[in-house]
Amino acid sequence: MKIRSYIHGMENKVKKMSKSMESVMWQVIEDMNFNMRGHKGAGLYLTNESGLSLDGMRKVESFARRKCGELYKQLFDVTGVSDDSYDDLRWQIVANGEEFYNNITLEKAQSMIDNNEFNESFGYAFHQIDDLEKLIEEETAINERDLQLAHLEECRQGKHGSFKQVLVSAFDKADNDNKMKLSFGFQNMFGEIV
Repeated sequence: MKIRSYIHGMENKVKKMSKSMESVMWQVIEDMNFNMRGHKGAGLYLTNESGLSLDGMRKVESFARRKCGELYKQLFDVTGVSDDSYDDLRWQIVANGEEFYNNITLEKAQSMIDNNEFNESFGYAFHQIDDLEKLIEEETAINERDLQLAHLEECRQGKHGSFKQVLVSAFDKADNDNKMKLSFGFQNMFGEIV
């Protein structure tokens, strides 16, 4: 009995945590304010002002995509929209927030179509995350290259032993083909340089 009671209590805690996390996701989506900012501004809010980590941003994106996908069957019978516009409609419903999403009906969605009350596409806001990831990767690569160049300079000065000093000297004097060979043989020293 005690174990069953414990498990039931844990299940309730998990449900409350899931509901709490869902509320946080909806709040971030509402704070993105797509209706005022458009997809670019909403994405910039997410990446620059929300205070979320990259992982947190990806969780918001995943949550929004899941909510958009859940509307697919529910609203499938609407008329007067192309496939792209149908996607835009569903994204708009998600962008309008939790209360709007939870109260959407086929009739309300059809009214949105008939009155052109949706915009192209809240889903584009999440492309800003991709741009941020690329920027982070580029900065990381630059930092790694700078560290490697600094290490090579220290080797030239003999700070890491005579073998490395001679190796760097040979690299400096080598033609491009031999520099490539050295970089393959000693990737930890020359891999990012060539």
